[in-house]
Amino acid sequence: MAGAAASSVDRKIRVLLVEDEAINRAVARAVPKAAGGVELNEAENGEEAVRRVRELGTGGGAYDLILTDRQMPVMDGHEATRQIRALGVTTPIVGVSSDCLAADVDAFIKAGADDLTPKPLSKEKLDRILAKFGLA
Repeated sequence: MAGAAASSVDRKIRVLLVEDEAINRAVARAVPKAAGGVELNEAENGEEAVRRVRELGTGGGAYDLILTDRQMPVMDGHEATRQIRALGVTTPIVGVSSDCLAADVDAFIKAGADDLTPKPLSKEKLDRILAKFGLA
């Protein structure tokens, strides 16, 4: 029984970051290190994110949280969110965007996102997101 408890405590929270800007990915890489217990995977656009989610499925290897930018080449965050939801994925999806007007938030929620937080991602914002979705 003690082994089961230890493995659940040691379990990493798997997060997929969908962001086209290299500088924003670099900033975001530092956040899980500060938060601890988070494994960050990256996709450079929505199409890559949908492919990664599809490959992992909704089982044990799936992501615990998806953080996605709104405006990206190839496929934007709204369309990626719609396609991920169409796969039957119920993982929390949070938009991370510099566009945080009420209309922007509403558009992300209508696409299937659970929340939106303003850029840049910080340890405090990630901690809040993880707590909100019961991942911390």
